[in-house]
Amino acid sequence: MSNLHDITFVSHVINMLYEILPTEICHALARLDINHVYELRLRSNAPAVVCLGGKNFYLTKDGPSRDTKSAIFVSRNDLDAILHRASNYSIYAVNEQIKQGFLTVKGGIRIGIAGEVVVENNQIKTIKNIQALNIRVPHEVRNCSYPVLGYIFESPRPLKTLIISPPGAGKTTFLRDLALQISYRYQLLNTLILDERGEICATHLGENQLDVGHLTDVISGSSKIYGFENGIRSMRPDIIITDEVATASDIEMLRLAARSGVSVIASVHASGIEEIRNKPYFKDIIAEQIFDRYIVLGVRDSAGHVMGVFDRNLKLLAM
Repeated sequence: MSNLHDITFVSHVINMLYEILPTEICHALARLDINHVYELRLRSNAPAVVCLGGKNFYLTKDGPSRDTKSAIFVSRNDLDAILHRASNYSIYAVNEQIKQGFLTVKGGIRIGIAGEVVVENNQIKTIKNIQALNIRVPHEVRNCSYPVLGYIFESPRPLKTLIISPPGAGKTTFLRDLALQISYRYQLLNTLILDERGEICATHLGENQLDVGHLTDVISGSSKIYGFENGIRSMRPDIIITDEVATASDIEMLRLAARSGVSVIASVHASGIEEIRNKPYFKDIIAEQIFDRYIVLGVRDSAGHVMGVFDRNLKLLAM
C-alpha cells in the first residue's frame, strides 16, 4: 500500500485512457489532474463533459470550462471508435457485457453504454447505434476507510455494516478500500466480493484490475441472488462485500447471509439516515437490526469522506 503503487496505478490508467480515446480528448486530459477526474461523458454530436471532483465541466483543449463554445465536440464515429478500441476490435467478444449496458477495460476503466437496445424473443441481443458513453475513471484512494475501522471491527470479524452514500461520494471506492484493509490488517479472514456490475474490482479476463487484497474472492457479473446463495455455500466466506442494495430480493439475501453467520458490508444510494428510514424495504431492515453499523458518506473533494457513524439503533457514534 505504498506511494509507488499509487503512482504506478495512475500511470496505468492514463495509458489505458490514451489507448481508447481520440487524440484531441487525450490532449485535453493531459492538462488535468487525473486523480480528480471521475467521469467523461461523451455524447453523439454534443460537447464532451468531464466530472472533476464531483462537478461537471465542458472539456476544452485548454482544460475544464463552463462555456460550451470552446468545448470539444464528439461524433458518432468517435463513440464507435472508442468502443472498438476498448473491445480490442472485437465487439462480438464483449457482447455479453455490452448487453448489460457496460464494458470493463483493462486497467479498471468502466464504460457505460446508451443506445438502441436490440430485443429478439424477449431477450436482449445487443446495443447498437450508440448514442452516449460514460467513461468512469477508477480510483484507488488508499486508507479512505481507515477512520471507521475501529467502529466496525469486533473480534473475530467485522460487524454487519451498511454504507449510505449519495451519488459521487465514493461508496464503491470506500468498499474497495475496506476489502483491502481487511486483507492486510485482519489476516486470514475470507472475504467474498459480489461485484454485480464489475465496479468494485473491475475484473478483466479473470484478473482484478483494482486492488482488493490477497485474501479476497470475487464473483463478478452475476445477480446478488446467485452470488449470495452460491457464494455462501461454495466459498464459505467470513465477510461478503456488495454494492448498491436496492430491491426486495437484495434485502432477502441480506437476511440469508445474517442467518448464515456471515458479516455483510453493503452499500445503498441515499443522502443520509433520514432517507434510509423512509426508503422502501429498509424500515424492516432497521427494525430487525440486520446491520450493526451505518456509515454515511458525503460529497467532498476526495472520495469516501465520512459524515457520520451510527449504531444499530441509528444512534450517532462519531462524525
